Amino acid sequence: PHRLERRARHYGLVMPALTQLLLTARDALSAQSFALGVTGQNITGSTTPGYARRDALLSAREQGGVVATGVRRVADQYVDRRWLSASSTSARASEREGLLSRVEALFDDTGGSGIGTQLDRLFSGFSQLASTPSDPTARQALLDRADALAGRIRDNADSIATQREEALAQARSVVGEINGTASKLAELNRQISVTEAQGGDASSLRDQRDSLLLGLSSQVDLHTFVDGQGALVVRAAGATLVEGNVAQRFDIDLAGDGSMRLLLAGSGPPSMEITASLSGGALAAIKEVRDSDLGSMAAELDQFAWDLASAVNTQHAVGFGLDGIGGRALFSISASPAGAARAIALDSQMVGHPERLAASGQATALPGGSDNAVALSGLSSQQLFSGNTRSATQAWSDLVGDAGSRLAQASAETEIRQSIRAQADSLRESLSGVSLDEEMVSLTKYQHAYDAAAKVLAVVDELLRELLDKVGR
Repeated sequence: PHRLERRARHYGLVMPALTQLLLTARDALSAQSFALGVTGQNITGSTTPGYARRDALLSAREQGGVVATGVRRVADQYVDRRWLSASSTSARASEREGLLSRVEALFDDTGGSGIGTQLDRLFSGFSQLASTPSDPTARQALLDRADALAGRIRDNADSIATQREEALAQARSVVGEINGTASKLAELNRQISVTEAQGGDASSLRDQRDSLLLGLSSQVDLHTFVDGQGALVVRAAGATLVEGNVAQRFDIDLAGDGSMRLLLAGSGPPSMEITASLSGGALAAIKEVRDSDLGSMAAELDQFAWDLASAVNTQHAVGFGLDGIGGRALFSISASPAGAARAIALDSQMVGHPERLAASGQATALPGGSDNAVALSGLSSQQLFSGNTRSATQAWSDLVGDAGSRLAQASAETEIRQSIRAQADSLRESLSGVSLDEEMVSLTKYQHAYDAAAKVLAVVDELLRELLDKVGR
């Protein structure tokens, strides 16, 4: 009886210990399997834009062993803010450079058909007319050159106006995309809040949100933060675009002077203008190019066309055509510099009438007088442009140089901003990115731990079988 009592007491002590060891091995298998799953998720997500590395959270139990307690998404809000800011400024610089490269092509005269070439041909035509003032061929050639120059100026002005219209349409399209992204962000905020409130893992939803934020930062400047209730707030162009699961809307319209305005559209009028706070992304670049760069170039071209037509018309009106009539203008032009480049044309009374070209400064010298043609030719070197400070060639060179310098400045800015963006990308990658080498080390570590736990489980199972066999005898 004493021996049976000791055996029962011994088995009573061993059985709970083995059972506890069995539970510990089971929990270890579950924890290591969970960690292997997180590591596999990192490996498969390593090339996914916006993906942030996960760490499996394992903790020791009071009664021994280890248990999986969740997943930590590796991210830093300050690094992410810098990342989004760098993306925004880089996108603005790149977009401006791309738009300006199209504008610069309007002033490219390498093919010999630009305004600069046409301007030279006009003044050389006046010189040829001075040599043979009564030659109808020289007269018609001069009219053709004047018409070609006016047409080329109009073409450039029309192209600038078209690009400004296209920029406005592009801005409205970008705003539409911003509004769509804002709605998606608000919905993701709601899903994240619900998932985490239920104890779930919202890492994938947060990755989707970061990817949307990165795309949004290329369109407009962003500032993000978490409010006191834990909800993400997204401010764009200085205004709150998304707050928790509520999204606002942007709108575009034109001010009285024709410049583009960015509005935060409310539930009803009036909307709030936020144009002054717009500083980054493609939207800021579009506005800058449309209202500043293209606006300035259009005004400069208008002034050039006005100065040219005014100088030529004033001198031409002094002379007389072969019909003995003077006071005629060679070009028709608007009443002021505004819109002059799109209005300049060969005067209607000159069209088809080369004999009306005023080569002679005196009616009595007809048909051979050429002093006025000489004076017209000499206008090319007189400082009658840009407030009587520049010659025709210098004024045009200034305009071409301005377009080139704007593009050069934009290109330099793009290079700098892309370098800063690369640094921000590298910083975020070092923090939140996936290193396949590190993940392979983790994979091996968790695999070995899993195998060890499985071995413990097998040993405990074998011991329990032996114990049960002995108890049953």
